[in-house]
Amino acid sequence: MSSIPGLAFDSQQLNDLKTASSKRPDQAAEAAAKQFEALFVGQMMKSMRAAGGESVFFDSNAMKTYTEMFDAQLSNELASKGIGLADTLLQQLQKTPSK
Repeated sequence: MSSIPGLAFDSQQLNDLKTASSKRPDQAAEAAAKQFEALFVGQMMKSMRAAGGESVFFDSNAMKTYTEMFDAQLSNELASKGIGLADTLLQQLQKTPSK
């Protein structure tokens, strides 16, 4: 896909994405769409966990940290396979306005 790995969680990765957008706009748009999809899936998982309630057996800071890390990794994996959101967003971004 793109030579822009990972999500733009820090300023360096965000700068890399901005630089790539001026050099290779199609690849940068694709990377941004995939990143948005991963963030969307992550927020969806966070909401699902909150709706499910807490178990007293897993109520510790270590377990919360582990589940957050697990959810972030799972979100990235799901987004890399695609749920269709990135493709739809990319089509919308690349549409040329009709006159």
